[in-house]
Amino acid sequence: MTEIEMKSGSCRARNRGPRKLVAIALFVALPLSPALAQSLTVWDDYTPPPQTEVITKLNEQFQAAHPGVTVERTGRSFDDLVLTLKLTLASGEGPIISKANQGAQEMGTMAKQKNLLPVDEYIAKYGWDKRQSDSILARDRWSDKGEFGVGATYGISSLGEMVGLYYNAKVLKDAGIDNPPATLEELAQDIETLKAKGTVPFMIGTAKGNMSLHMFAAVSQAAIGAADRQSYDDLVYGHGGSWNTEANLAAVKQVQDWAAGGDFLDGYQGIAEDDAVQLFISGQGAFLITGTWHLGEMQGNPDIHFMAVPGASGVEHSLVVGGVDLAWTITSNAKDKATQYLAGEYLNFMVSDEAAAAWATAGYLPAAALKADTVKVPALLGDALAVWNTANASNSLGHYPDWASPTMYKTMSDNLAILLAGGQTPEAFIAAVDQDYQAYMAAPK
Repeated sequence: MTEIEMKSGSCRARNRGPRKLVAIALFVALPLSPALAQSLTVWDDYTPPPQTEVITKLNEQFQAAHPGVTVERTGRSFDDLVLTLKLTLASGEGPIISKANQGAQEMGTMAKQKNLLPVDEYIAKYGWDKRQSDSILARDRWSDKGEFGVGATYGISSLGEMVGLYYNAKVLKDAGIDNPPATLEELAQDIETLKAKGTVPFMIGTAKGNMSLHMFAAVSQAAIGAADRQSYDDLVYGHGGSWNTEANLAAVKQVQDWAAGGDFLDGYQGIAEDDAVQLFISGQGAFLITGTWHLGEMQGNPDIHFMAVPGASGVEHSLVVGGVDLAWTITSNAKDKATQYLAGEYLNFMVSDEAAAAWATAGYLPAAALKADTVKVPALLGDALAVWNTANASNSLGHYPDWASPTMYKTMSDNLAILLAGGQTPEAFIAAVDQDYQAYMAAPK
């Protein structure tokens, strides 16, 4: 699988958001650089209208705090950015600042070719490690040997995303369930109660989208506590290990049992992810496992809430599948210290409390913890922020498992379809995934 496929597979829907943007007026207190008559060329992937409106306002505020500086912004789609950035920088052209895909074929390659500059200096200067957890910052680290997750840091992200459990409180209440499940065991009990009442427990659609992959990932990582995450980190970061683990096998069995037991909506194989979300919003299911990129669509129904997928009893600080949007990076086109310093200030503003408040006001999940009472956010986004802040504080933000190899997305997706149809055993699924991974580990980097 190419890097494009990997990112679009895991997080394609990340740009979905509310149709309307609440007007924001923020006072920005930034350290002023010396007056510079300078253009700061910036590429980003905030092309949907609500995101474009936010980034435009943020750029205007940055310019106002830096007299003489003009931000020359170019918005590019994800695919366009991935296709053009690496080649443009290699030719000596392109922006001073750009969003960049964190994967091996993009950020890893550009870091190795010295087309991106490390940002560790700014992490220390501005205290970014106090705003975002180490598990987030590690997603932008690459060593000189091409190792993912270690070495110098080459970027930082503005937005976060998670896969969690959406639930409809009214649907649960109508079935006699007063509270959402706190453990995997309680979830199993609720499923049986819902089926007895004739209510669909899980809304899901697998014809188009990534719901089955995200469900497997969320259930497997919910069984791993933050204190025991190292081996899973090693898998995803390409440091070695095996996918044949108790947590992974149990998760595959659980997902297959749900499918075989009638716990999914009838005909889910012919329903696309977006359609499954709309069916859930209309009240045709109690639970839905998917990502925060659907928050904007969901928040119109006040009965819908968001929580972490519950783990088994006794698991402390379960991992929450998640990640961040493309990272802000400083390219090798920042030739002198003054330009590099200005670029560092720009990145700092893009992950500032002011920027986080702007994104939250627009209905998006900021990567940095949002300060209490900074902005009034919709109730559903408030649910997600609580999970995000807890995951950051406890170092329990997990991973998209298909990051583990260039072909892992296809391997997992193809085999999950067979598994859910009953044509494959859980053991065979895990064997296929591990075979993919071991082949990648054995290949020259």
